[in-house]
Amino acid sequence: MTLAVRRRSRNSDKPDWFNLDIWDKTAEIAANYVRKGSLIGVKGTLKIDTWTDRNTGVPRSIPVIVVDQLDLLGSRQDNQASGVPENYDEF
Repeated sequence: MTLAVRRRSRNSDKPDWFNLDIWDKTAEIAANYVRKGSLIGVKGTLKIDTWTDRNTGVPRSIPVIVVDQLDLLGSRQDNQASGVPENYDEF
């Protein structure tokens, strides 16, 4: 899953993008209830994935958030429209 984070900056309207590593029950919940454009919060650790580009041989890296906790932050109406049970706020 990919997360877009909007910077609060006057110079840029472009979001920063982060890949999320989500596992186990949290991954199941995310797959079932999180949709494109959903407002979510995540807690976790930042790791850097590194590799060598096959075509150029140049080392590459990307930040990845390993998610420990996923919160659904949209309105109750938004969550109900996507099928989230009322008592699920945090996974």
